[in-house]
Amino acid sequence: MKCTIQSQKKQATLVVKRLVLYQNCKLIHAQGRSGQDYYLIFHKNRYINTIKVTELKIDSFISKAIEQGLIVSAPHHAIYSLINQQVFSCLPLDKMVHHAENHPKQLEQVIILSYFDQYIAKEKIINLFIETFRNHRRNGKLQQAYQVLTILEDYAPENQFARDILTSLTFQGYQSDNQEYFAFNPLQSDILEKTYLKNKRHLEISILSTVNLLNEYSDDQWQLFHHTLSDYPIDIQAKTLFQLLKQKPSLIEQKTFAKALLKYANVKQFLSIVLKPEYPHSIDPTIFIEQLEQASQDEHLAIFNKKQKPFIDRITSFPIEDKEKATRLIIESAIQITPIDEVLKWLDAFEDTFSFYNQLLTIKKLVENPDQQEKLAEFYQRFNHRDGAIECLKWEAELYPTKESVHKKLIKLLKETNQNEEADAYQEQWIQQTKYST
Repeated sequence: MKCTIQSQKKQATLVVKRLVLYQNCKLIHAQGRSGQDYYLIFHKNRYINTIKVTELKIDSFISKAIEQGLIVSAPHHAIYSLINQQVFSCLPLDKMVHHAENHPKQLEQVIILSYFDQYIAKEKIINLFIETFRNHRRNGKLQQAYQVLTILEDYAPENQFARDILTSLTFQGYQSDNQEYFAFNPLQSDILEKTYLKNKRHLEISILSTVNLLNEYSDDQWQLFHHTLSDYPIDIQAKTLFQLLKQKPSLIEQKTFAKALLKYANVKQFLSIVLKPEYPHSIDPTIFIEQLEQASQDEHLAIFNKKQKPFIDRITSFPIEDKEKATRLIIESAIQITPIDEVLKWLDAFEDTFSFYNQLLTIKKLVENPDQQEKLAEFYQRFNHRDGAIECLKWEAELYPTKESVHKKLIKLLKETNQNEEADAYQEQWIQQTKYST
């Protein structure tokens, strides 16, 4: 996944690494071409600014978010939701600070500034919290004043001002109405889930359920996660699921996960998954054969050369006719570049004897007989080996230049394989041959 940032009319494309959710902040960690770290900072789902970081301060908000927050790796549909088709402007931080210092102090505004304490002095942010608290207290808004103090204490636990006021008689009996904000240290997933569901915050639910699934699979968390995934483009759904599998391979043991994964997998991914020895689920023979039919020759050859046993194990429970269909598809690709003896030897590992086996034995005999190339071409065609059939017919045409059946078959095959110029050449050759022979 990539995103684009812009600074002073210059744009740069970054590779997204991960997304961090902490309190009301979302951080997208991305890297430039030279490995430089950038953090795109969002408040809730609203983009605020981007900062470039050489080395994170240990006590910075970003460090705290990475340590205590919920993290999902790219690609992920939540990341896609935040960055899709956008260019993110990088704004000077001094303008943000100037605006905050010269406008009425709002808690949300100060919280946003605290995200940037990698570069803004922490003491300055603490003073803005205190000013905001005093404004609310002067206006008689004690609940809001209390809220500011609790957030300041969480932000700067060492701050004596916050501790002293919170323990005073003035605020005895007050309670914070923002449970979500304080549910990250220690992490209280149940509170976060309840809050996110109540407020229909699908992006946060997608992040939380992802983290929970990676920690421990449950049907409830899968349902939450899958519900948030279903509205995204198919390629994003597939990339997200494969990223989860990469992070936690044991997820493939869950039938619901495996079913969803295979639904969005391409042919190569599908075969890679179901032919792994650890894949524990049964496969519909029809679906498996459809995937093999769409597979490339290289994918068939990979099975022939490297995955014979997993292939045999996968089709063991298939009806004999489906076993034969699946195996023949592999043989049709293998016979085009593999000596017939090796093809026959490969089939020896199967318990079943397939109906096409005798045809392969015939091919073995014909290969050794240069006088039977037309017949060999016929058998090659039965296994879709057109190139082999063409070579046989060319050989036969050289030996028997007046043999009409050979020329007709050769010309037809050349046209079917879009070798029209060569087909025309043989057609002309045949016309000239018959003209002079008569």
